[in-house]
Amino acid sequence: MVIEFIGTPGAGKTTLLPDVVEYLNACGYRAFSVIEAARPFAKRTLIGEAVSRLAPPPLQGPLLWQVFYQYSKLYRKKFYKKHTALIRHVISSQKNRPIPHDARHHALYWFFHLVGYYEFLSTYAKLDEALVFDEGFIHRVVQLNASDVEEPDPAQIYTYIDLLPRPDLVIFPEASLKTCETRIYRRGLWERFKNKSTLEVSRYIANSYLVVHLAVDYIKSKGWTVYELDNDGDDPTITAAVLLSTLSGLPALTCKLPQVQSIM
Repeated sequence: MVIEFIGTPGAGKTTLLPDVVEYLNACGYRAFSVIEAARPFAKRTLIGEAVSRLAPPPLQGPLLWQVFYQYSKLYRKKFYKKHTALIRHVISSQKNRPIPHDARHHALYWFFHLVGYYEFLSTYAKLDEALVFDEGFIHRVVQLNASDVEEPDPAQIYTYIDLLPRPDLVIFPEASLKTCETRIYRRGLWERFKNKSTLEVSRYIANSYLVVHLAVDYIKSKGWTVYELDNDGDDPTITAAVLLSTLSGLPALTCKLPQVQSIM
């Protein structure tokens, strides 16, 4: 099972991810974020198995991370072959964006890292496991289409979505622009935004908000399973409680696997 988040920066994706993982574990799935999956999934490779048997315990963690990282680079090629049209679209869509070269490079750099992570983890995932991405393919629509100097192009967004591998569930935490901006400044601006004015940052957040809503409306029209969550409040425990209560009623996440035996 693959679950992805989408949301305006500051809406609370990363904050809510651990609650989703915890809920899935309670349901009998073995759930992982990308970081949590990296080392145990690396152990399932021949090299990772050798590392876990032969390397001294203090070195196993760093070495398994390197196994995961190197395998994910190899698995990018497998993804490219299966999703050639998506790769071509992403590359071509970035060429003419009116943003600095380093910003385009940043967007492509993290997209292609995601490609490798996704393909490797999906390949080695087992039937009773769930992968939870706070910044998966559907959320990459923000980095690939939003900035402080361009109007989002709906056609570009829709074409990108049409080419994506479809997750089992998309979780959409919703928060107002004001709330998102407050949270972003509270936690600290991204390094690449440190030299931008408050107006430029506000414009970026507003355009991200627009991209997210265009994307969510479109995937809902295509029949994707989407759960919208009001996350505009200041108490994360209340939001988490609402999230878990609602997830328990979703057919895709019914607690139906507590009896599944581990096959590791």
